[in-house]
Amino acid sequence: MCCPARDWVASGPGLETARHPDGGLLVRVVGDADGPVLHYTRAEVDAFVRGVRDGEFDDLTEQDRPA
Repeated sequence: MCCPARDWVASGPGLETARHPDGGLLVRVVGDADGPVLHYTRAEVDAFVRGVRDGEFDDLTEQDRPA
């Protein structure tokens, strides 16, 4: 693992994240230090953030909005 425990930050009740030395983002399940880690490149993170800002995922939350 590239990142010591002190580098991981809880990002909600189920996930924690850490910055990878290459500028990417690491994501894993909270409390599962030996479990799988997803590695997203900086380009993937940037594309995701742009998509959120552009409303590409708004349809996923429509059911949660009041009528």
